[in-house]
Parts: sequence; C-alpha cells; structure tokens
Amino acid sequence: MPSSGQGGPSRIPSRDHEIAGGDSRVAATIDHVIVIALENRSFDHMLGYLQHPDASFDGLLGAGPYENPGWGGGTPVSATPDAKYVLPLDPDHSHEAVMLQLGATRRGGSWQVDNRGFVDSFERKGRGLAAPSFDGVLAPLVALCKRLTAAATIKDRGPLAMRCQATSQVPVLSELALKFGTCTRWFSSVPGETWPNRNFLHSATSDGTTVNETRFYDNRTIFELLEEAGKSWHIYYDDTPQVWAFHELWDSDDRRRNWYRSSEFANHVHSGQLPNYSFIEPNHRPPLHLEPYLPVVGQHDHGSSQHPGNNLVADKDYDGCPPSGPGDFARAEALIAEVYEALRSNPELFQRSVLLVTYDEHGGLYDHVGPPGGVPAPGGKPQPGLLGRLLRFLLRRKTTFFDFTLLGVRVPAIVISPYVPAGVISATPRDHASVPSTLRALFAPTHGPLTKRDEWAPPFHTMLTLDQPRTADLPDLSGHAAPAAALASPTGAPESATAPLPGKGPEPPLPDHYQELVELADLVDEKLPGPVAPTTMGPRAKAQHVTAEFQHNAESAR
Repeated sequence: MPSSGQGGPSRIPSRDHEIAGGDSRVAATIDHVIVIALENRSFDHMLGYLQHPDASFDGLLGAGPYENPGWGGGTPVSATPDAKYVLPLDPDHSHEAVMLQLGATRRGGSWQVDNRGFVDSFERKGRGLAAPSFDGVLAPLVALCKRLTAAATIKDRGPLAMRCQATSQVPVLSELALKFGTCTRWFSSVPGETWPNRNFLHSATSDGTTVNETRFYDNRTIFELLEEAGKSWHIYYDDTPQVWAFHELWDSDDRRRNWYRSSEFANHVHSGQLPNYSFIEPNHRPPLHLEPYLPVVGQHDHGSSQHPGNNLVADKDYDGCPPSGPGDFARAEALIAEVYEALRSNPELFQRSVLLVTYDEHGGLYDHVGPPGGVPAPGGKPQPGLLGRLLRFLLRRKTTFFDFTLLGVRVPAIVISPYVPAGVISATPRDHASVPSTLRALFAPTHGPLTKRDEWAPPFHTMLTLDQPRTADLPDLSGHAAPAAALASPTGAPESATAPLPGKGPEPPLPDHYQELVELADLVDEKLPGPVAPTTMGPRAKAQHVTAEFQHNAESAR
C-alpha cells in the first residue's frame, strides 16, 4: 500500500509485530484498558498535517499529489490545512456514499479503491442528490415528508471535504500523537456509518448492517466475554449512548450497575476503582442553534463528539466564521485531555493502563490511504430479533449487498501508555475489532474470538515495547482539560441560543444522527422499569428524561 497518492491496492500488508514474544510481559503489566471513541473524522482530516519526526508517518506532508477531481470532473481540488471546526452541512457517510468516496469496485474477485470521490460525494449531499431511500410499509410516508421538508440546496461546497485541520486546531490529539504511539493503518470496520462501526468496537460485527439501523442487537459483546473471564467493565456516558443498542448490557441490575456518567471516570481513577475495561462514549447531544461558536447554554448543549452534525453553521455564515471557537469540537479535545490527565494524576495506576483514542468512522472527510480488502467477514447471519424484524418491516434503509471483506476509511488511533515510546508509529493494518482482540489477549487469553473479524484483527497492546515506564517526559495537557472559554457566556448572546425548557415550546430540527439516538431512547424507555416519558415531551427533553431514568436505575442497582 503506497504512502502517497490516491488510494492504494486492495490487499493486506504484512503485519509489523511491535513485540516479538513480549505479549506475556505486557499482559502481566496492564490491568486497565480505556477506549474513547469519538465521531466522524478521518486520519488526514485530523492528523494529516502533523509535523512528525518519523518520516514514515503517512500524512499529507509527503510527495502527493493529495487531490480529488472537482465536481463533475472539474479542476482537481488539493488537500489543504485550513479546515474550520464548523461546516455548512454534514457530509454524506452512508454506505453508498463511502463506496463512492473510495471508488470501490470489484475486479477479478478483489476490491480496488482510489479514494477520489470525496469532493463529488460532498457536493452531491449539498445539492440534495444523496437522500437515502427506504423500503417498508412506511416508506411512502417518509418519502413524502422528506419532499415537504427538503432543505435549500448548498452548492459549490464540495472542496470542503478536502480541508484538514491544522495542528494548532487539534493540540491535544496532536500532542498525544507526538508523545505516544500512532496507528497509521487503523481503518473503520465498515465503509459506512456510525452504528455499524461502533458495533464492531463492541462485538466485532455489525450484525449484517452497513447503515444506522435503530434497533436492539443481540450479538455477544466483549463486555460479556470479559465477565465470563472474571474481569470487570464500566461504560461511561452522557446523554444517549449508542451502546444502549446492546440491551443485554443493561437488562439486569448486575449489569446496570456498570454504567456511570462520564464525570465519575476521574473519581474512579483517583480512588482506584477503575475496572479492567472502561469504554467512554462522548456526548452526542447537538446544539440548539446554528450560530458559530456559541457557548454552552443550560443543561442541553454539552455535545463532545466532534460529529460534523454537531458543528454546523448556516451556509451564509460559513465563510465569515473564524477557524475555531468553543463548542462540541473543542469540548471533544477537552474530553480527551481530561481522561488523559485523570490517568496521569495517578502514576501508579497509569503505569498499569493503556488508553486508546480513536474515531468510529471518517464522516465523509478526505483521507488518501485506501483501505485493504480481503479481510475476513465476521460470519453469521443477521439476528435482529422480533422487534428488529418488526421495525424492518415498517421501515428500512435501502442498501446494496456488501460482503464485509473491505474495511472503511482510515481514522485516527492513538495508543497511550507510559510503556509506549514517544512518537512510535505502527503501520500494522487494524480495525475496530482490534479492541476486542486486545482485550481478549490481555484479559481472556483462553477465550475464543467473538467473530472471524476479531480473530484476524491485530491487537494494539503490542505497541507497549518499553521495559520500564516513562515518567519524566509525559506531556502535561492540564491546560486543555477545562474548556473555560466554552463555558463563559458572551455579552449579547442571541436569543436563539436560549435552551427551551423540557416540554415547552418548539424545538429546532434534529440532525439525523441524533434523531436515531432519540429513537433508541424510546426503545430503552419501553424496557426500563417505571413509567415511560410523557408524550408531550420534545425529542431533546425526552432523551434527557430517559438518560436520567436510566442513570437512576443504574444507581439503584449499586
């Protein structure tokens, strides 16, 4: 696979084993694995312009060319380091769109990609040419609603897909990449959306889905496997976490007690109560406005996922926006810093921990490295259950057949531990199934894989190659951990920034990614003990209500 140019051949390069026969030493050293999975940013978009001292760091500072054809085959558009935190639209990252972005085709039984469709895909979304189509009983009604509520088209914004963050825009992620380990060949597991890729993080399969399918999933997860091995786990979350979709993880008091609000993570680190595995899901709640960089208002506006849909401005305002400011994007950087600083504040525990920071998928944003094909499909047939089959009967996204042997677009993945050498790079191909693969290797080595995918996926603890932990040169990110600017109220904040009270007044339209989480909250509400949310509640208030009820049940279980 080339380190420059467009895409690459569809093959799996040989693994570079960072540790030769050292797995047992690392397994004896590490007691805690922590994973943060943020939203919808590609490797090049976040780290492509990082000035890394290792020439093998495969970003956008090589020979290139790093470009895509313009809309309709127009003038080529080059990658540039001038992205803003905000965008005028959420890029298309449906399965069909990602296959277009990759230029993915089958030739002679093998996948071929060229990574030359990002501008075209972004422009199609803006022009209203990329709306998803549906099957099912309710499909005609959905199509009518979409026609009646179609947004104004946004033209000539395709080149924004090629704009990447300058290093100064992402100081936390950049510093961690320089001072710890970077996986330069970590790909999303599916060329598609958030839910399939997050499902691979937990269960090494998406249950046959390539799109966000709002239902419960019965696939066995790494959490359950760890339980069987006598190991502990926590899920840290705020608002409506997508991992709720695995209902077996909270259907009983024994498991509900493992769910905590994100603010508890630092307390558990300081008190020594951190489990063997901690999964941290960011806050997905979108803002209540399209004004650029307004501060947090009340309880409603605390997103920290970096999803482009949480960082939107009106198209007419985009050009005049500064490149950065307070908001969801900045809060995600702060979240990373807060988790890292909590670990660093307890040196003895940090020396027994490894933290992974990654992203579920690329969100429709440019990356120049083509994903490998020929990877093992997870195997097994989709098992949506009775409720899932009913929901599919009523409404389901139309998708083309996919065999799950091609990975998705490359995403950032930083491996952080005092046992990781500063600035080390791993070019071993990995995907999100490397998370359960690592956890099995460290904590359940006698247990078999969840699927054929995590059986293949290389673990990441092999990057912990030092014989002694680093102590003196660990970076200090405490200045980034408290986003004071995001919490300060500017003078004259527009009225549109005022958060509506739960159940009162109209609410702004929800972005699609959050609407799906609100629908998941409805399903969760039906299964939780106690009364369901009042039907008079708006979607944001309902999500907040269900989250509070869920947390009440978790606390009661403890």
